[in-house]
Amino acid sequence: MSLVKQALAKSKGEVPKSAVDAQAPSKVKRSNEKQTEYAFFKAAISSDLAQLKTFTDIADKADYKSTALERNDYLGYINQYRLSGGNHPNIVLSWVFIWLVDLKRWTQAIELLPLLIEQQQPLPTRFNTKHWPTFLVDQLYDEVNWHLQNNKSDGYKDMAFCLYQVIHLLRRQDWAGQEIAGGKLYAIACKLEVARDNTGNAVLFGEQAQEINKDAGVKTLVAKLQKKLQRQ
Repeated sequence: MSLVKQALAKSKGEVPKSAVDAQAPSKVKRSNEKQTEYAFFKAAISSDLAQLKTFTDIADKADYKSTALERNDYLGYINQYRLSGGNHPNIVLSWVFIWLVDLKRWTQAIELLPLLIEQQQPLPTRFNTKHWPTFLVDQLYDEVNWHLQNNKSDGYKDMAFCLYQVIHLLRRQDWAGQEIAGGKLYAIACKLEVARDNTGNAVLFGEQAQEINKDAGVKTLVAKLQKKLQRQ
């Protein structure tokens, strides 16, 4: 049991389930319990955020975030929040997503993206963007670009999988007002597919990047790839 759950159980005066036959709680009781649970996790993550401010080294911050995720079972809480149909401004959900991105735990982060969008969860005010897809795309773009610039071909497959997941989730995304982010998503997918020698997919992604943002930076590359396909 996480430290937060231990504190929550203590506050409610719970005894081990094996000792009593729990009666079905009323809707009001369940609602109150959910609010109490959120308050505890909100307090826990606020404390963790304050502690993070004491670190200056990025590696130390990453270690702390990773440990906090496990120690307080934030992902377990979010899973219960999702399964219970919870829907309210939730800073625990927001910060856990941000931490997962910071830790490059892409698959786990991407799984939470639809929930953040659907519930219109607010990004913390310290971030310039208020748009979750833009926040994720910016970070993922930098990660994929790093792999490409440093010829880390052993990571291309995993990066492609992440990009495909995001592209699928955002296939109906309206990029109005966020054209730069939309263009970046498809532009970096185009460049990655070039590196993976998947010319057909590269052209498709490149064309989509230009459709969203004509200044996506792949116009010359796409024209070159189109000529290559014509010669095949």
